Order: sequence, then structure tokens, then C-alpha cells
Amino acid sequence: VVSTQSTGFIQVQSRLVVLWLVLDPVKEVQADYNVPMMICAWCIAEIVRYWYYALSLVDKVPYMLTWARYSLFTVLYPVGVSGELLTIYSILPHVTASGMYSVSLPNILNVSFSYPTFLIIYMLGYFPYLPKLYMHMLKQRSKVLGAPPTPVQKKVN
Repeated sequence: VVSTQSTGFIQVQSRLVVLWLVLDPVKEVQADYNVPMMICAWCIAEIVRYWYYALSLVDKVPYMLTWARYSLFTVLYPVGVSGELLTIYSILPHVTASGMYSVSLPNILNVSFSYPTFLIIYMLGYFPYLPKLYMHMLKQRSKVLGAPPTPVQKKVN
């Protein structure tokens, strides 16, 4: 099952932002509990995904791997996103105090930019996309594994 370009872009973009704009410049956050939570969720998801893709090239995907590919996200996605949001949140005091990546007025370009405000808006931007991405993955799961069974309803005469 192929994902759409927009869902793939959103997932890759969020990881790049967390890695390059949050974890790399603020070394202090790298020891927080939320970082291993996020990295483990990412790694498990990617290991399963790439094993699935590799074995599908030779039509040798065991059902258990297919199930894992389309089911583990139900836990890994919330854990990974929680780790990302907590990681971004944890650097806010540091970037606010240091003025990192912020530009204040007056300056030659006559523009200002607040990195802490950008990060807050970025975190808020997760919320409209979380349900969309999660529902997309649930639909993908139903396509591949079939819809979950519905309860049998008794007929009343």
C-alpha cells in the first residue's frame, strides 16, 4: 500500500525539524527521557517498515510482518509524536533565555523572528494533522488486513 506524498512529507519534515532544529543545537535536551522514547518508536517503525518493503520485493512477506507493519503504529505513532512534542517543549526555556535563532528589532532588514514562538506554533500545528495521519494509517490497515469484525446484530421480528 502506497502512502500519499503529503503524509510522507509531514512525517519526514517533523523528524527533520526535531533532529536538526531541536536536538542538534540544544545538547542539554538530548539526555531527556522523551528522546529515547521518540527514537525507539521511530526505529521500531522503520525497521518493521523496511523489512516489509525488502521482503515484498521478493514476495516473501510473512503475515506476522504484515500485521506488525500495519498494526504497531497504533502504539508507536502516539509514543513517537508524544516524544517529539515533549522534546520540542523541553527546549523552550533554553531557547527563550538564550535568544537562539531569534532576531529582534531594530536590525538592517527591519524584521523580527521569535524562535520560541515558532516552536510553539509548530507544536500547535501537529494537532490538525495528528487525526488525519492516524486515520490515514487506520484506512491503510483496513485495506491490507481487512476491516475489523463487526458485532452480529440480532434481528427483531
